[in-house]
Amino acid sequence: MLSLLVGLLAVPGQALAGQTPEMERLYREGEQLVYDVSWMGIKGGQATLEVRGVVQLNGQRAYHLVTTATSGPALSKIYRVDDRTESYITLNPMRALRFEKHLREGRYRHSSQTDFDHEKGVASFRYLDFGRVPREVSRLEEAERYGQYVNQEFPLTPGALDELSVLYYVRTLPLASSTTVVTSVFASKKNWDLEVKVLRREPLETALGRRETVVVEPLLKFEGIFQRKGRMIVWMTDDAERIPVQMKSEIIIGSFVASLTRREVGTPQARPAVPGGPAQ
Repeated sequence: MLSLLVGLLAVPGQALAGQTPEMERLYREGEQLVYDVSWMGIKGGQATLEVRGVVQLNGQRAYHLVTTATSGPALSKIYRVDDRTESYITLNPMRALRFEKHLREGRYRHSSQTDFDHEKGVASFRYLDFGRVPREVSRLEEAERYGQYVNQEFPLTPGALDELSVLYYVRTLPLASSTTVVTSVFASKKNWDLEVKVLRREPLETALGRRETVVVEPLLKFEGIFQRKGRMIVWMTDDAERIPVQMKSEIIIGSFVASLTRREVGTPQARPAVPGGPAQ
């Protein structure tokens, strides 16, 4: 399958395959994408994707990516969602340096950090044991005072991406029709081969106007940041920017749809270096 892309993706983690000047500008200047999320036509909340800026992490220049998902007032009364995931990546080569996941979904809570050592082939995973956190504590920042962190190490495929950075990676690809791209992703404490299948091209009415889009399907074998189980389809503008304008995730009952409502490109403020070790 990789030969279909004329060798551009022969080794995951080499020089950023398919990177365009426009994508370089977005990483340099920052980009924020805002989405309305609906379930079976009912608006349930909002999600964001953001290139927050450039930091120094473990002596390397890293780009800081952030995604959030929050439930609206009505849904929060039944099932509150307050999620944030963060990724720190290098661009040349493009690979993950750190991935953080902080989730609150109903009664479920999760807080973890994974640091990637590609030279040693090790992923250092650290998570908060919520068994010692009072149920009435509502914010993860408060929970960290009560919890106990557990440290684990797992084998890492050198050059692997994480659950968030892989979306930005896909945005850099040529995405020729009827092709399938395979790359390495570390998620859920394991290394996975993620396949991205190009389904078709079609016009779509978006917040940016009527745009030609390329429709892709990530064939997920793990529980990613946009879905837990089921099929997922992504519509991206068929141009150099590859803006994700719509994402649809099928679940057991109905489907979730994230539709782009706003896009902003600006210059993020410079920020200090990020501590090299796990967050305290």
